[in-house]
Amino acid sequence: MKYFVCSDIHSFYTPLKTELLKTGFDQNNSEHILIVCGDVFDRGLETIEVYNFLKSIPKDRCILIKGNHEALFLQLLEKDYPQGHDFSNGTVLTFCQIAGYGPDTVYELRAGYHMSYGTYFDNEFIDKDCQLVWNKIKEKVEESEITKWLKSDQWVNYYELDNYIFVHSFIPLNYTPEKATEVFYKEYAIYHGVTDAFEFNPDWRNATDLDWEDASWGCPYVFFDAGFFSEEVKNNKILVCGHFRCSAFNEHYLNLTDCHDIYKGDNLIAIDATTALSNKVNVLVIDK
Repeated sequence: MKYFVCSDIHSFYTPLKTELLKTGFDQNNSEHILIVCGDVFDRGLETIEVYNFLKSIPKDRCILIKGNHEALFLQLLEKDYPQGHDFSNGTVLTFCQIAGYGPDTVYELRAGYHMSYGTYFDNEFIDKDCQLVWNKIKEKVEESEITKWLKSDQWVNYYELDNYIFVHSFIPLNYTPEKATEVFYKEYAIYHGVTDAFEFNPDWRNATDLDWEDASWGCPYVFFDAGFFSEEVKNNKILVCGHFRCSAFNEHYLNLTDCHDIYKGDNLIAIDATTALSNKVNVLVIDK
């Protein structure tokens, strides 16, 4: 079997297909398996193309791991109207594409909701015509096959193959705020890498979906360097992650600047090419 691993496609179908062809992936080859480490949508303009491609691969040969953007998508479905981060993360753009609206609608919605980089005003200031447009978009997204797909059991929190552990960002940890020098709530501590607020969770494989969702937001090498994967390293496990840009890994470990290539270290592999910036999708090939 040959495994092709990618992550953080972010609605960029063309660079994904280009790299898969370059690495020899054949979706009709029963020996070829695709592993996607999360964040398939948002940011790019080829949401439908990405969905159609991934859906065309048989389920037993397409392993989908939940990322933080899958969580953002499902969370937006539960809101009456989008917040600032739903715009900045590209989730509103994804909704618009699914509903058949163009990018211009995103700007119109932002103006109608008085958005300004992560802030939003009380709904009494919302343009009523804007809300009607959003209601139509949301209704179409709720009824779409894409939403059903994202809610399906095809999506998993992690995947383990021999000595490889594939995740979106990192494994769930035990939150121990009482040990931290300064106490922050869990999501903040993960996002900002407050490592002294956590400890290794030996039962991380059985963590809750919410714990996995929290774990999908942190910087992988911060928690890796803090020793939270050391117990798995003893078993010769290798963590393969997306979420955080390869350029940061290459600079952090190798002093390479502006390098979006796959980072391969001892027991740690990073594959997020920051596609929106680099216009490339990294594909890691594992030949078993």
